[in-house]
Amino acid sequence: MANITETIPNDTEIEAMVSPKNQRSAEIIERKRQVKRRLDDYLEQAELRKSLGEDELF
Repeated sequence: MANITETIPNDTEIEAMVSPKNQRSAEIIERKRQVKRRLDDYLEQAELRKSLGEDELF
């Protein structure tokens, strides 16, 4: 039987995975983070409207 182990990357490995190789990559990563923040905010607001019963307005 095979053993499956999961490892959590350390800070150095995480930094290597997300650090941009050049300026264009840095801009792309930042743009994705901005879009994700806006989407999270939108979904949070939609969930709040739904819980307040205001989801029929939109």
